[in-house]
Amino acid sequence: MGGPARPRRPPAARPTLTTWVIGPGGVFVVDSKQYRGRLQLDPSGRLWHGRYPLTTVLRTVSFEADRAAQVLADPQVVIPIVAVHGAQIPWGKVIVDGVPVMPARRLPNMLRTLPPVLGPERVADLATRARVRFHAAA
Repeated sequence: MGGPARPRRPPAARPTLTTWVIGPGGVFVVDSKQYRGRLQLDPSGRLWHGRYPLTTVLRTVSFEADRAAQVLADPQVVIPIVAVHGAQIPWGKVIVDGVPVMPARRLPNMLRTLPPVLGPERVADLATRARVRFHAAA
């Protein structure tokens, strides 16, 4: 009955959805996560959900943003964002390793209120590049 204890796997952050947002405010890769409870920052600045660091989540969305920039073949910076459903976030929004982590409900308003950095033609061109490259679902 004994035997070595197996390491516990971190609970999956369900559901996960990664979305590209291309608009006048810029280009964003948004990773949507569902968590319960609250997220916490430790003294070193790492973000945790319970006993599990969110380092992998942050690295993954950063990697996806870098890939998006490559796919778009554009020097435009692509900003990674983690949009959290359910859990409380320290100070309502934190930036960890260059990635904004914010409540999902605040994301649409934040994106709408950004100052324009892309003109309409540039937005259309980038959206077309993304659609062609990824065959976006309708």
